[in-house]
This record gives sequence, structure tokens and C-alpha cells, in this order.
Amino acid sequence: MKAGAAAAVFPTIISRASAQAKQLHVGVYNSAQGKLIQKEVIPKFEAEYKCRVFTTEGATLANIAALRATRDAPRFSVMSMDDVGIPQAKQEGLIDKLDPAKIPNLEKVYKRYIFEDGFGVGFAISSAALFINPQVTKPIQSYEEIFDPKYRKQILLNTPKNTQSILMLIVATALATGKPLKEAQYLVDSGWDKLATLKPNILTIYDSEAQVLQVAQGQAAIGGIEYSKAVYPHTAKGVPLDMTFPKEGSFTGINSITMVKNAPEPELGAAFINRILEPSVAKMLAEQTLSAPSVSGIEFKPEVAKFLAYPDTKATELGLFTPDWNYIVPRRGPWLERYNQLFTS
Repeated sequence: MKAGAAAAVFPTIISRASAQAKQLHVGVYNSAQGKLIQKEVIPKFEAEYKCRVFTTEGATLANIAALRATRDAPRFSVMSMDDVGIPQAKQEGLIDKLDPAKIPNLEKVYKRYIFEDGFGVGFAISSAALFINPQVTKPIQSYEEIFDPKYRKQILLNTPKNTQSILMLIVATALATGKPLKEAQYLVDSGWDKLATLKPNILTIYDSEAQVLQVAQGQAAIGGIEYSKAVYPHTAKGVPLDMTFPKEGSFTGINSITMVKNAPEPELGAAFINRILEPSVAKMLAEQTLSAPSVSGIEFKPEVAKFLAYPDTKATELGLFTPDWNYIVPRRGPWLERYNQLFTS
């Protein structure tokens, strides 16, 4: 696709700033978080740097596609993508290494959230595990429980379209092999038979975050694997939903930000990334979305802190594990095809 055509495919949302000499094109998530950045972060950034910021909304795969489409005539300087996308974007030469000298807030980031030797940095972290209605279902102590026949037609399973399905495959492999999640991710050929035994317990395959409410409404007993950012905002409003973290461990879902290769405005782009990592901004985003920040030294009120895998020691206590996407991504296509056939046939 030509770069000119890409402009029509990826519509730009123009900020409210008046015209300025410098223009910065940024890819944000098509989510509540993206809206917050547009509303609360960008206007102040524009005023301080006397620039105009244009945002394009998308999810990880769409954002990577936008970079491919504009590779020959770079348009973006900063792009958001989950940690799963960073190895691929790096391998394709779509993103550049972050410069700590130009992004001083990188020093405040927990090291586990700096990816691919500095080609991307996480800024909002969700935990990924099962979810329940705590008024009806007791916390799940082991993933083995969801395979129990007593849960026949009572489990919501995340769609193979989403990354979370890979996480369930890793869980099944860990149970089948007796290996921890970190080792099981390299042994998934041993997990398919175990995963197949879950099929009688599946009520439905869901593909919308809104469908997590089926558990709150009593239509299903357990759901997942799901990101906490899809569950905790309901919990905070009094809806009977809660995450449950089995003893085998849980996963991370990490919203990240990258510098685009041959960025038209590299200095301004670095300043924008630095602003996203500013503790005051990180705190605001965390409080509004209930996703943990990646920068250290932030204090939260108890009513917010209870939802966050923060500080880093709490993430460790929860057994949060970030998969080896360098290994998984090249194999993901065939895995998801087999996964889809298993649960839709």
C-alpha cells in the first residue's frame, strides 16, 4: 500500500491545538486509555512544546500495519503497541531504540517493562488470569479446577482472535507436563490433548469485553483468561466481578510505546514518550483505567492500590509472568488456527 493511500485507511483525529510549526503524529490505543491521553495529556503537551499533535487510534496489529503502510514515507513518530508486538516491529525495522538521554523517565521504569533491549517500554500493566462472581464462586486455587466436570457449560473462554487464548494454551501445557508456565510455553505440543478436555465445560467463546458481565449475571461461573483492565473497572463500580489468581501463576498484558524508525519528529517524539512516563501522568492513567504504571515511586490510595499489580514486588507476589513473545509470535498463526478448530468444530 502506498503511503498516500494509508492516510485514507488510518484516519487521523486532530487535536484541539491551534496550528503550529511542528506536527507530531502519534498512534494511541482505541480504548478509554487512548481517550484519556487525547483529553488529559495532549493539550498540555501541545501548549508546552508549541506543537500540534495528531492521533490515530488502533490496536496493536492495526498500529503495526499503519507503520508498514507508511514505511517509505514515515508519518508517525510515536506508536503504541502491546509488548507482544514489539519483537515483530523491531525485526521488521519499523521502530527504533529509545534514547535514555532524551527520555530521562526511562530511569524510573522497572526493568521488566523495558523490551527488546530498549526498543519499547511498557507504561500500563494489566494482570491476566481468570475472573469470577465472588458472591457465587470461590477463588480458583488451581487452573486444574476449571477442567472439573462440575463446571460443564459454565465457562466463558476468550476468543482465539485475542492474545489471551495463547495464555490458556500455556496453562493447559503446564498442567499436562507439570512444568511451570515459564517452561511450558516452549512445550505447547504437549498441551493440546489437555486443552481439548476443557471443551465440555465451555459455555461460549466470547470476543467482547462487555461479555465478562455474563459471569456477574450468573450466566457463567468462570471466565478467562482475561486482562484485569476488562474486569476491575466493573468491580470498582460495585458489579460482582473479581479476578482470581491460581497458584500456577498469572500473566501480564502490557500497553507499551515505541519510537518509530526514521521518525519525522524524533526530538518531539522522545519528549512525548517521556511525558507518558512522567509519574504524575502515569498515576492519572492508572487511577482512571486501573492498570498499573511501570514507573516506580508512585503512591496510590488503598481503594485504587487494591486493583493494581504495583509496586513491582506485588507483581512478583501474584506470580505475574510475561511470555517469550520472540518464541511465540512466529508460531502463533498455526497455534491459533488449531485452537480455533478445536473449539469451533
